[in-house]
Order: sequence, then structure tokens, then C-alpha cells
Amino acid sequence: MDLLVVVPHPDDEVFGAGGTLIQYADWGLETGVITLTKGEAGRTLGLCAPEELGDFRARELRRAVEILKVGHFELHEFPNGLPNESVEGEARGEGFTTPNGVADHPEIVDLLLWRLEVLRPRAIITFAPNGSNRHPDHVATHRFVVEAVRKSERRIKLFYYAAPKPQPEYVEGWLPPNHVRHLPMEVLLQKLRAMAQHRTQALSVLNFMNRFGERLASETFHLVGYEGPIQYELLWDARP
Repeated sequence: MDLLVVVPHPDDEVFGAGGTLIQYADWGLETGVITLTKGEAGRTLGLCAPEELGDFRARELRRAVEILKVGHFELHEFPNGLPNESVEGEARGEGFTTPNGVADHPEIVDLLLWRLEVLRPRAIITFAPNGSNRHPDHVATHRFVVEAVRKSERRIKLFYYAAPKPQPEYVEGWLPPNHVRHLPMEVLLQKLRAMAQHRTQALSVLNFMNRFGERLASETFHLVGYEGPIQYELLWDARP
């Protein structure tokens, strides 16, 4: 496999790497997504009952990865940890009443180690040490991916989602982008369509578009261990 995205929640795959997944698939590269939870602690927006949210978001995710042209897709059922902030009284899935999350399952390291041995990815994308927004599932996924890559002893390029500038409250653990991909219009439109499949998370989508609109058409990453000039592809042989 050429590129594997490992994230904890449905919709984590599309904000930062959706265009890259689409374009690399178009260019004949083998792509994959591993999602660790069904996102059952997210918002429902009244689109489903709280106990139905996990399955509802799983269906949203499957529609999204189809648009993203992902060649290999896995959805696991580890518990969705609670976000750092929430609005009182908003409609949430039943997972919001459960304190457990990805961080409570260190066996994920062994799961990922097994998947790395089977899938043999050349490159992985996951969250940076600060999890972008310090969501405990994002931070735990970062730790588990790093540990699995270390244990695998394989030569794998490890990329983190990397905002061009850190938000003041998330400076700690931020790493600057050293790889930047600018998406053509036809790829951006497909990415937006994939984002639209996550209907239950529409408020998150709109918030991202409002605060970070410039990042829709430019996907930025930090390659661990790289210290050279800015690069514009994650894999040197990506372009057809």
C-alpha cells in the first residue's frame, strides 16, 4: 500500500487528507483508511436516535470513503471518547454518556502493528502530538500509531496533520508543515462532496469551513524527521 490514513473518528479522514486520497487514487496509488471508532459520542442533529448514532455515522463514513476512492477501508468499534468541549443540551449520541475512549485501549497498538505487517504502507497520515485540538482520541491515536510504527521496524514515512499556524490554545504539540499539497478545483469539489456525507457532523464541517477555509484547497502535513525545504508531494513518485 502507498498511503494509509489512521484516525479515530468518521470525518477525520476528509478534512485534512480527503483531496490527497482522491488524487493519489486517480494516479494509481493504493490508498487506505483505518477508523478506530464509529463516533457514537458525536452530535446527532436530530437525524437519528442517540443509540443509532454509531451505525448512522458508519454509513456516512462508508459513503465518504467511496467518494474518496479509498482502496482499503477498515472501521473498528473502540469507544468514542468525549470531546473537550460541548454545548449544554445539544443532541448527542449515546456514547456521550460513557467516559471511555480510544486512550483506554492500548491493545490498539498491537492491532495497528498487525495491520502494518499485512498492508505494508509506504506512508501513514495521522494526528500530531497535540491531536490538532487536543481531543483525547486524537492524542491517543497519535501515540498508538507512533508506537506501532516503532515496533514494526519498517521504513514508513510518518506524516502528521499540520495546520499552517497553531491556534493559541493548541500551540503545545504543534509541528509546522513541511509538505503542502494544493488541490485542483475538480479534486476540491469531490472533497467537499465527501465532507457533505457526514451530515450528523454538519456543525463541525461548517465550523471548519468558517475558521479554516483556506485549508480546504491546501492540505498540509509534517513529515517526521524531515528538515529540508517545503515539498509539494508526500511520495516522490506520486505524480503520473
